[in-house]
Amino acid sequence: MQSQGNDDEDLRLLNNSVYIGLGSNMGNRFAHIEKAISDIKHGLQTEILAVSSIYETSPVGVENQPDFLNCVCLLKTTLEPRQILNKLLEIEKSHGRSCSSMNLPRTLDLDILLYGELALNEPGLIVPHPRVTERAFVLIPLAEISPNLTHNLWERTVTEILESSTFTDKVEKVDNVRWN
Repeated sequence: MQSQGNDDEDLRLLNNSVYIGLGSNMGNRFAHIEKAISDIKHGLQTEILAVSSIYETSPVGVENQPDFLNCVCLLKTTLEPRQILNKLLEIEKSHGRSCSSMNLPRTLDLDILLYGELALNEPGLIVPHPRVTERAFVLIPLAEISPNLTHNLWERTVTEILESSTFTDKVEKVDNVRWN
């Protein structure tokens, strides 16, 4: 996906809407997410167009862990997916994330959920995120900021996917959160 100076390619990269999922279930969860949003804005040198509400959610697939705080942000970028992933990994590390397992508590978890209409499957990077349509803690904040969002791999909007699903996991909106 390297740009060779092709104007069409440059324009396509410039107009990419990227959705990032953020989560934390260790330490000051809200502070980790709030700082991560700032880090994304400045570290990726991008414009953040929207940030969902914060949701307190139960961990999926594991027991005996603290609840997560989760949200989704929408940004526009000219960066390629691998560049974004590398920066997100740096941000996670700067927040003290040391685990590599999906099933351990973490100070910060950042995922590329969607990158425009791109479908990508490379070692360490799958876009759209392979479980985006299976997780209430992703679909609910995604539908909040982009209710009519679709992807060329889906037949429905995120709202339609959410409405036809039967999630039982706890996903509760946290009141009184104000973004700077």
